[in-house]
Amino acid sequence: MSTLPKQLKDFKDSAEKLLSELEKIRGTTVIPLLYSWNRLIAKPDVDEIYECLLQIGPQPKLDVIIFSRGGDPDQAYVIGNVLQHFAKEKLTIIIPRFAKSAATLIACAGDEVAMGPASELGPIDLLIERIINEKRYAISVVSVMELVKMIREGKFGEMALKVIELIDKHLPIVEFGDYGRLTEHSIDLAKKLLSRRMYKENPEQAETVARELCEKYKSHGAAILSSDLQGKLKIVNIGNDAWKIVWNIHKLWIDNVIEYENSFPPESNFEPVNFKLGKGIVFCTKLVEEKSAL
Repeated sequence: MSTLPKQLKDFKDSAEKLLSELEKIRGTTVIPLLYSWNRLIAKPDVDEIYECLLQIGPQPKLDVIIFSRGGDPDQAYVIGNVLQHFAKEKLTIIIPRFAKSAATLIACAGDEVAMGPASELGPIDLLIERIINEKRYAISVVSVMELVKMIREGKFGEMALKVIELIDKHLPIVEFGDYGRLTEHSIDLAKKLLSRRMYKENPEQAETVARELCEKYKSHGAAILSSDLQGKLKIVNIGNDAWKIVWNIHKLWIDNVIEYENSFPPESNFEPVNFKLGKGIVFCTKLVEEKSAL
């Protein structure tokens, strides 16, 4: 705690009071899993999340508040599996604002998902990392396959050969079969999570929903709203009083943690920092103070 910047300390102190209120109203154990813009879901996170849950042990009802733009889908799958293990009766995934890409996969682990008018999930879309002109890019598998489809349908006309040459320079065409298998892999992960809880009695629907979340959307950044998910995921209303607390936690998160990271000077150095928040955990960054020149 002593090493946390003031903004992060302020967020922790204020948010933990609200988390206690939320637990009383909901009669549940609340686990916040919050990722700032500078952090993606990654392998080491599983250990820290598992440790948090080991400390409280299995609970009848878990509310998991998620804010994340995504990351490693395989590790998101493991996190979803861990959450399912510790929620003995009901697992509710609460999305105040964003749970995109791999974070949407975690949402598939729940018995139900709570969303408000501003909440959004995103396509479960694996990313390929490539270095192009000395810059690192995360390229959407869905976008690559959509581009291939456009070429096949003749959308580029006489420019098709040039487009193929440009693609092959950075994404060898011989790898495209692998990209197709990656999409099937993400479908399989979502299907397994959905079929264990939300669609335990209906594995066919689990596969239908998994395919829609992985294949339907043509943009990695597509916003999937609660109204888009009716009849697909089980969307629930947690009540106005509980939702107001969730939204107030979100506002504290934006005003303190996200704005703190947005204030980092261009080209500044920052480092990862994780800290406990109530019974859950925050994954964010802090500015590295550079020594002034002598």
